[in-house]
Amino acid sequence: MQINTELERLNPAQKEAVTSTEGPLLVLAGAGSGKTRVITMRVAYLTHLGVPPSSILAVTFTNKAAKEMKERVRALLAGGRPEGAKTGGRGGGGRPVISTFHSLCLNILKREIEALGYRRDFTIYDTGEQVSLLRHLLSDIRVFEKSFKPEDVLEKISRFKNGFNDSQKTKQIKGGQDEFDVEALSENLFPRYQETMQSLNVVDFDDLLLLTLRLFREHPEALEKYQKRFQYVMVDEYQDTNKVQYDILKLLAGERKNICVVGDDDQSIYGWRGASLHNILDFERHFPGTKIVRLEQNYRSFGNILKAANGVIKNNSKRMEKSLRTDRGDGPKVRLYRAENGEDEAQWIASQIAQIKFERDLHYEDFAVIYRANTLSRPFEEALRTQRIPYTVVGGTSYFDRKEIRDLSAYLKVIANNSDNLSLLRASSAPKRGLGSATTGRLAEFAKEQSMQTLLEAFKRAGEAGVPARQADTAKSFALMIERYGELFKKSGEMGKSFKALAEEIRFNDYIGELYKSQEMAFKRMENAENFIQSLHHYEEKTLLENPEKAPTIQSFLEDLALDSSPGEKEEKPFGVVLTTFHSAKGLEFPVVFIACLEEGVLPHKKSALPGEDMEEERRLFYVGITRAMKELYLTCARCRTKYGKVTPLTPSRFLEEVPGDVIRKIDDMEPEDPEQQEVKVKAFFARMREMMGD
Repeated sequence: MQINTELERLNPAQKEAVTSTEGPLLVLAGAGSGKTRVITMRVAYLTHLGVPPSSILAVTFTNKAAKEMKERVRALLAGGRPEGAKTGGRGGGGRPVISTFHSLCLNILKREIEALGYRRDFTIYDTGEQVSLLRHLLSDIRVFEKSFKPEDVLEKISRFKNGFNDSQKTKQIKGGQDEFDVEALSENLFPRYQETMQSLNVVDFDDLLLLTLRLFREHPEALEKYQKRFQYVMVDEYQDTNKVQYDILKLLAGERKNICVVGDDDQSIYGWRGASLHNILDFERHFPGTKIVRLEQNYRSFGNILKAANGVIKNNSKRMEKSLRTDRGDGPKVRLYRAENGEDEAQWIASQIAQIKFERDLHYEDFAVIYRANTLSRPFEEALRTQRIPYTVVGGTSYFDRKEIRDLSAYLKVIANNSDNLSLLRASSAPKRGLGSATTGRLAEFAKEQSMQTLLEAFKRAGEAGVPARQADTAKSFALMIERYGELFKKSGEMGKSFKALAEEIRFNDYIGELYKSQEMAFKRMENAENFIQSLHHYEEKTLLENPEKAPTIQSFLEDLALDSSPGEKEEKPFGVVLTTFHSAKGLEFPVVFIACLEEGVLPHKKSALPGEDMEEERRLFYVGITRAMKELYLTCARCRTKYGKVTPLTPSRFLEEVPGDVIRKIDDMEPEDPEQQEVKVKAFFARMREMMGD
């Protein structure tokens, strides 16, 4: 049968990880060692042993990874069961649950959140909406944005939620012009933020995890239900889990402790956003009796690249011992180039890409330039444009950060959740209807005086609120329109059609045309809006096709959008050379990689030298960058860079000294190329040009 054939294709360590099914298992999976294959094979293997698919849970961090796992598992399960396998199982059939952490928690909360005082029609706020809420709360306590950003407060609140709030003291904050501390401000604002979120019946991404943990702790019957359901738990990228995720997993594993975690402590690079390296380092202590399997066979890179990676990462003290190896041979040495300045470095890299592409007959998509932060991308973009080399900068503006999409989303959110007052206020002013802050402020007071459940109800009864007649009529008409479309959206097969009708009724394109004086920009924004409207229609069609018995809803559409990193847009591969940060490059691979800007103060970052900062995480970033390379790796730095008109001399990164000397070839020290080789290349170049020109 297929499962037995697939097992034979695994190396010994991979096979051991797949077939060790009972009790806690830690799979230390080095870069490029086939961890996704191990996880998906393990799901299929458990199923073929007779474990009910629905009792298997596999969680990861990205929609892309979850989608890939689902597809691989589906293909494996299509191969049938081995002889002698049980068919009854322990709890029914169904499908394995393969999901991101946030999707898993969202699905649990959709069933159980009423136990925590929320309604089931809650919606999810993204970062932009959280910042808007914070601005409202800050203005209420007369703290104004002068010496801080609301984003800083939001980051602190997120850290509190994810287990970083070690301080129990609360400082008094004064409003107006007085000095204050952002940490103290955040601590004081946190309870009010949470209360307001609940009153609006909305949650943020941290809440999806935190409320699930609270549910399990406060309602043992709910925890027991999911412990019984998920008899086998698997976790991908375990090194990226935070404290809340660890607590959820520990509770789900229960007394059975059939938990398998797969990860690489050497690739733990998200400490700044709450990931705890100790979750993987202390796994044996958290789950006594743990079996450890090391995946050290690398299928991605040549030997010299792996030797460079091993030589660097061994200098970290907080790690579990492992060393990558390959059967692919050493390959070319790692090239090191030190440029005179940043512009010289960028031009050199662009020239190398053009030359290597021609000599190796590669595609531009086979190249990546990796750096510490996106603020460093400018010279590389300019150099590539100069040489007419196409490129994509990974990590640009999010689709949902665009104003026209946020405005349309606000309509959907208030239709789905009438308690979402912030979305109501945004929708009522896009386009403007003459409902200014004085009018909406009075309506909010009226809602409070009359103990109304929602601000939408106050809009509907605006004539009783003491606002001018024209504004009262406008507010009432708006509220009735929201209610009318709420009913239309409930009709099966009508959501896309109704959304289009709504956009036409409010004359959304005219609104965009007034916002943007440039006709080209206005047209682009209108096109974005049209694509978003169409995305609801496509979602509706797809859902009805896949599951005719379950009608799609605005609620489920918004949930999918909230959990999708690029909603409303097709998932396309980058076009041209990829310019990316270390963090965005994780999980990717390229035949040729350039790691640039390798200087002290950049990598390692200057902040990492401060007390309490993690120098080892900076080294792990470099390790992740190195292990993205499959065939060729180039390391570059500059003697100086110009910033704000000032030239600053630079020192090469200390990490470069950790790369073993026998795998490095400095560009300055390279011997002149053999004249015969040069002649062959020139002839090949002209032959290729004639071929391209059809001569």
